[in-house]
Amino acid sequence: MKKGLKWVWLVVVLIALVGLFLLPGGAKETVNVAGEFDLTPILKLPSIGPVDLSINKAVIYLWIATAVIVIMAIVIARNLKPVPGRFQAAVEGLYSLARDGIARSVMKSGVDTWFPYIGAVFFFVLINNLIGLIPLPLGEHHQLSFYTATANLYVTITLALFTFVFTHYAGINKYGVRKYVGSWMPSGAPPVLKQFIFVIHAVSEFFRLVSLSVRLFANMVAGHAILAVFFAMALIFQSYLIAAALQGASVLIYLFEIFVAVIQAFIFAILSAVYIGGALDSEH
Repeated sequence: MKKGLKWVWLVVVLIALVGLFLLPGGAKETVNVAGEFDLTPILKLPSIGPVDLSINKAVIYLWIATAVIVIMAIVIARNLKPVPGRFQAAVEGLYSLARDGIARSVMKSGVDTWFPYIGAVFFFVLINNLIGLIPLPLGEHHQLSFYTATANLYVTITLALFTFVFTHYAGINKYGVRKYVGSWMPSGAPPVLKQFIFVIHAVSEFFRLVSLSVRLFANMVAGHAILAVFFAMALIFQSYLIAAALQGASVLIYLFEIFVAVIQAFIFAILSAVYIGGALDSEH
């Protein structure tokens, strides 16, 4: 009986697939995927020199992420329980990950001083990445679309600049300018080689800033572009069968992007901790 039921379901599925293949699709549409990343001003404001103060969707996403973080902090602070519920347990798990899995795992000293920044940047990037996976009516003609503030290079460069400045501030504050900069040159090396190594180290410090910002930016842009392409292809192909297959694939990609959102926040925070910890524990 069960074997016969399986064959019935198989026939039903095959008929459904054939029906989806034979049914004529809707009107063919064109979709501008690159347009989803255009930052058209929503509220036009005057510029200050080269700085445009207009409000666009990247700014709105940053406001939303900030509001979510503030509200979460207030709610958790006012409702702490000895026996945590699911929400409190999840937040405490993320907090432990940031403190123990990131800061304490790579920093030999200065954890108590610099964990507030490491934890803040971890949660800020994480919330921005996750909010970017929620469709909001900020697309072209106010259509629902996916976007994240961390897919804007100016945002990721600003975050990387904070890490860059704090890294060198931590080193200079602990050792002084002369000793800290002197640590970029091995003491036993010949003078000419010292200068060469110093230049290489200075260039590497700059490229840390570049790599930290571009890595997060590129991963977020790539993920959202792939999602947009799959949704767009479902509209372009005039076949319900192909559209269903593409939508199924987009669900899998969406789930993978949730993982990417978390791992990119983790990578940004742990690299920030590595850089700051390295400046604090340089050999002098």
